[in-house]
Amino acid sequence: MSIQDRLSAVEKWHAPRFQPLLMGLLERRSPVYVVGGAVRDYLLGRDRYLTDLDLALAGPVLPLARELADRCGWAFYPLDEERDVARLVRRLGNRENGTVLVCDMARIRGGSIQEDLRGRDFTVNALALILERERPPELLDVCQGVADLEARLLRRVTPRSLVEDPLRLVRAVRLKAQLGFQIEPETRFQIRQLAATVTKASPERVRDELWKALAAPGPADTLEELRHLVLLRTLLPELAATVEVPQSWPHYLDVYRHTLRAVHFAEQLRHWLRKPSPQTAEVLAPGLAETLAPWRASLQAHFNENMAGGRRRAFWLVWHALFHDVGKAQTHTLQVREDGTVRHRFLGHDKRGAALTAQRLRALQFSRREVLLGQTVVRHHMRPLLLHNRAHGEPLSRRSLFRFFRDTGGKLLGPLTGVDVLLLSLADFQATYPRLEESDWPEFLAHVGQMLAFAFQEDGLQTVQAHPLVDGRTLMARLNLQEGPEVGKLLRKLLEAQAAQEIQTPEEALALAEQWVREEEEAGD
Repeated sequence: MSIQDRLSAVEKWHAPRFQPLLMGLLERRSPVYVVGGAVRDYLLGRDRYLTDLDLALAGPVLPLARELADRCGWAFYPLDEERDVARLVRRLGNRENGTVLVCDMARIRGGSIQEDLRGRDFTVNALALILERERPPELLDVCQGVADLEARLLRRVTPRSLVEDPLRLVRAVRLKAQLGFQIEPETRFQIRQLAATVTKASPERVRDELWKALAAPGPADTLEELRHLVLLRTLLPELAATVEVPQSWPHYLDVYRHTLRAVHFAEQLRHWLRKPSPQTAEVLAPGLAETLAPWRASLQAHFNENMAGGRRRAFWLVWHALFHDVGKAQTHTLQVREDGTVRHRFLGHDKRGAALTAQRLRALQFSRREVLLGQTVVRHHMRPLLLHNRAHGEPLSRRSLFRFFRDTGGKLLGPLTGVDVLLLSLADFQATYPRLEESDWPEFLAHVGQMLAFAFQEDGLQTVQAHPLVDGRTLMARLNLQEGPEVGKLLRKLLEAQAAQEIQTPEEALALAEQWVREEEEAGD
């Protein structure tokens, strides 16, 4: 249906999941106005799975919202007592994968619904559906929002709109990414003028807008739009610093352009993980879908994990790609070769990048687990390629595979964080070469496949970690050792030997540990 078709059918608007709440509300107060994104998305035909509803009504709101929440079985949160804003939340399904419905109820601002709409951010959001008892819904458009919807334009409501709330500068970019709209020229000009004021918005709100923007299609284009609007240097200064930082072959792009390419390939992987199909596999590089396919179910389960606040691992792939080379701007040096040519070097950029990543994610108020995930993946993003290069065409040893996953895992993140590193490495590799035919891509894929097999197959990583051949108590009793770091060191070495299949029984493990202790004592003598 077109926008005009939906306008003609606006009297049939309804939100089934919210209907009991709306009916209860209208029994007590009328009219009620549906405002913001729900109206916009209805006219665009994007409301099939509506989960967020914003309502404006005459006050007082908080007591009424609390009463409705109790009656309808929703959770109640007073968002802003001074402005009389409440949030009602209801979860459908289980806690991990269920749908969360959110209804925000606010007192009408400015004395009338017309003034309330004129105080909003963009014209396409300054629309309202009027709900009254025993009357069909009716559209209210006081800012020509419908015309801008049809033109696919994001336009500020007034010049004050962007000044009053600097977060709206980022929201413009987010809505452009989500809706596929263009930002109207005068609005673009004002965003550039006000870009530095975005620091006045709370970090949590900035985080949420950035997350939504980069979760939408085309995250590389979104980052470029942030750069053109002068927002990148404030929001992600570490990435902005990589613009025009040159690199040597096989890189053919500067660090920033290379990063955008890596983000693009990370998005392809994210899309395949969420919706694996022949269509999503077609856009992947040659051989990549075939390498990933045997582990599709395991990969989906891993990347569907909710890290915090509904933010799932799959969507972190783009953020890993975004940050993976930010350390290069601060570690860039030049090496003059004997033939007079210059090589660009970035020694320690992985370690420096990990520190910068953690710093930025903390500043954006991401959770501790999310900060550690980003830091860990950036710190180890070069290891798959280093393992590949050192293998010289031979299969990777089980010992090296175990060490990789051991070093990239941990109690807080889980043992499979190395899989996140692997997928980033795939995106990074593709972004490095102008043409994959000029690289050893098939050989690299073979090693990645071997690493995924070790991560997910029955006799691989998780079996070794879940079923060590001996424990600390047994080791101390057999070797007459006191509790201390020596026992931990022996256990780590035994796990490596078990992973390498050099030992297969508890007796073999104890005998090997005895041998190591004896050799160490003899070396000390």
